[in-house]
Amino acid sequence: MKIIEKLRSDGEEWSFGAGRPKRTIFHYAQIALLLKLPLDVAALIPGVNKKRLFFAIDSLQSKLGLEAINDFIIKDEELLNYRIQRVIAEAIRQHEAAS
Repeated sequence: MKIIEKLRSDGEEWSFGAGRPKRTIFHYAQIALLLKLPLDVAALIPGVNKKRLFFAIDSLQSKLGLEAINDFIIKDEELLNYRIQRVIAEAIRQHEAAS
């Protein structure tokens, strides 16, 4: 939730904002066009694995901290399922490497 307070002192106006910015449906549609559509189109190419391509994109997204893409991923059932699989696979690899 976004909280905004406006304070007046000596004729000046200050704004205080906290929280994440709200995303509109238009914003999510743009992300879908830039993320999900290319994944679906790439999956049509022989030899391209949609899940592996998403793993690469999601890994990059998490390293860069792109919140808008993260918000979209956690709201899309298919992409969230792919992310869970990727995180579990990474955890298993790290555990096996440490053992």
